[in-house]
This record gives sequence, C-alpha cells and structure tokens, in this order.
Amino acid sequence: MSIALANRRAGPGAGRPARAARRADRGEHATWPSLFETAGGEPTLDEVLSGVWEGLTAHQAVSCPVCGAVMEPRYGVHALPIGGSCRTCDTELT
Repeated sequence: MSIALANRRAGPGAGRPARAARRADRGEHATWPSLFETAGGEPTLDEVLSGVWEGLTAHQAVSCPVCGAVMEPRYGVHALPIGGSCRTCDTELT
C-alpha cells in the first residue's frame, strides 16, 4: 500500500502537523490581518470602496478600484446612482 493511500485511510490530517503547528514552523502568527486594517501605509479595502461609493453617490466619475481607469455612476429608475461601471475592465460596483 502506498503512503498516500495509507494516510488517506488514516483520516484527514494524518501524517501532517496541525495547521497551527505548520504556521508556527514557518514563523507565522495565528492571527491574520483583516481587510479593514492598514498595512504599510496603504489604504484599506474599506477606505478604497468607501471613497468610490462617496464619489458615485455624488454623481461624479471616480477611479476604478481595479484598474484605475474612469468608473462612472450607473443609474436605475430613480435619480440616485445604484452603482458604478468601468468601461475599461468591465468592473461593476453595486
């Protein structure tokens, strides 16, 4: 019987250290940074998307958060923007 088959029959994680132990071996901490925490002075995902939404709701064209081209407000039935779309990379924000 092969080692891989023996490990599979022994159950998940058999023959491997636990995830936390593997992280400790690599010198990683157990906690991972959040998308809402700043790292290295860069804006957070929350700050980027909030800025885009603020511009779109003010009926302004803004920089696309994906490619940096122009993202224009997209309107529904009413006069308020319901999102934005980028013509360069086809990203839509709703």
